Amino acid sequence: GQRDFRSQMKSLGAAFDDAVDQGVFVTANEIRTYAIKSIQETSSGNQVQRSRQGGGTYTHTAAATGQAPNTDTGKLVASIAAERVGKARYHIGSGLDYANWLEFGTKKMGARPWLQPAFRARQNNLISNISEVVEDYIDRLPK
Repeated sequence: GQRDFRSQMKSLGAAFDDAVDQGVFVTANEIRTYAIKSIQETSSGNQVQRSRQGGGTYTHTAAATGQAPNTDTGKLVASIAAERVGKARYHIGSGLDYANWLEFGTKKMGARPWLQPAFRARQNNLISNISEVVEDYIDRLPK
């Protein structure tokens, strides 16, 4: 019995790093999903005229300062990714230049944050996500 227990504990220790990585992966994707949903929900703001690439204009509701930006072309939403950059390390964000302008504002435009609120809303899930994965590993140990 004691030998089996030691073997199981070694196995669990080796799997713990993978469990932490998987828990961080789940949390990173929760943050990504929250950010996307916040952009897709239309918030109140001012009507603005935008130009189409092929000519003509259309009306867009620009979100109020302090609110997540309202989706316009869909490029921002499509660009948001959670990318693994190391063991239990993920970058979440967008490579679009204007993603930073929206998040932090400019001299002429107030911030329309979409990533920081998503992080704050989901950061507390990290421990529970890791715990769930660890419990799953424990449940799969031979009894």
